[in-house]
Amino acid sequence: MCAKGVDIGTCFLVGAELKDGKEVFTMERDAFFSMPNEDFAEDMLTKSGAFYIIKGDQIYVVGEDALKFSMVTGNAKDYRRPMAKGVLNPGEEEAISMMEVLLEAVVGKPNFPGETICATMPANPVDAEFDVTFHRMVLERFLKKIGYDVKCINEAMCIIYAENPTVTINNEVLPFTGIALSFGAGMVNLAASWRAKKLLEFSCGRSGDWIDRQVAKVRSVPVSKVQSHKEKYLNFDRIDPTDQLLVALEIYYEDLIRYVIGHFQQQLKMANATIDEPVEIVIAGGTSKPPGFVDRFKNILREIGLPIPVKAVRHAKDPLKAVAAGALIAAISEEKKRKAASAGEAAPKASAKKDVPLIS
Repeated sequence: MCAKGVDIGTCFLVGAELKDGKEVFTMERDAFFSMPNEDFAEDMLTKSGAFYIIKGDQIYVVGEDALKFSMVTGNAKDYRRPMAKGVLNPGEEEAISMMEVLLEAVVGKPNFPGETICATMPANPVDAEFDVTFHRMVLERFLKKIGYDVKCINEAMCIIYAENPTVTINNEVLPFTGIALSFGAGMVNLAASWRAKKLLEFSCGRSGDWIDRQVAKVRSVPVSKVQSHKEKYLNFDRIDPTDQLLVALEIYYEDLIRYVIGHFQQQLKMANATIDEPVEIVIAGGTSKPPGFVDRFKNILREIGLPIPVKAVRHAKDPLKAVAAGALIAAISEEKKRKAASAGEAAPKASAKKDVPLIS
């Protein structure tokens, strides 16, 4: 079955497809590094095997190589990201062109004209004055231009499809029913689902990048140092009280969790949602990676509470790939529906097992 999924994140792009019946993932850092096209720069990059493009008098090193060049040269100013806060960066003039290069590198050309691809999109934020329309349309048009049939899908719903939380009512297991939280770099996305149907979605404009900026500010250190320290040493099960960066990271992580749960409370009340059966909460995303994060989330949730019963909180099996895996499941579902429709057949139904849900 030919179909693809892609998680378009602020920090990473993750593509997913099936090859020989197995999920195959392609990951690339969502970043680029600019340098003048002078002397032997291009020759040096070619010999080193770096991923780069030339545009005018500038060379743009893209993806993981961008971070390497930034660290080697000590030049953080020219290390840039095409995305910010979960959407195309409005303050970056090269955002669209660099995103197109990165996106095509991750998903490649379609296997055939009109191959289905499901691309993840954030929900509109509840705490910021912008929507995701421009971001969605730009990326959708580009994927169509290179030959895909594009379906945009909520980022957090992809976690539902990949992890299949369930609820049992009167001995009947309801698949794809629960709550998913995607803690990305730019935003936190949340979705509530009932039998693979979205009940509620929203996003918060704070997440990992916000934490890094706050810690950098209060400790008077570069953001890059905070990021590196976090990735190497942050473990909520053992915070060294003498390490001021870890202490600050712990404080702002807890503040973020409280902030997100508070908005979830508000959105549930506004939606007048009535959920009587205890549901699972599944967490994914790079910001949730530090050991002990889910336990810390559980403790704060227990303290604050929600207006619905919660039976469990768990981490996705692979927090970095869960969203892309769910997008692939959705793409396969779309491809099956399309083939069934062209053959004049009824589309197959999903069961309580880990079948592909039918995305409407």
